[in-house]
Amino acid sequence: MDIHQRLAEFFRRLEAEPPAATADEAIALLCRLMEEVEDEFCPVARTEPPPLAFTGRMYAPREDYIHRLPDGSLTASTRRHRIVCQRDGAITVVHMTDKCVVFTKPGRH
Repeated sequence: MDIHQRLAEFFRRLEAEPPAATADEAIALLCRLMEEVEDEFCPVARTEPPPLAFTGRMYAPREDYIHRLPDGSLTASTRRHRIVCQRDGAITVVHMTDKCVVFTKPGRH
């Protein structure tokens, strides 16, 4: 599976999961699913810690790229995306280059 197909599978699985109730639950869900998809479909083995240079494998946001905000939300940056997890668990993923929203999921109410 190429990287675009794996990203589509990641978003499909993220959409299918029950909504998160908090920003921390949302980012944990996102990280878990990213690892599952890449472990299952990516030909490049995972390394720890994740490399800074692109290897062909997608990684969940590094902890040092996750910023927790005073209102209970958080933002995380990856190579091509900015992720916003609201305090109610809602998730928005924005493509960094064109600022286009590529995925949204409401939080648990």
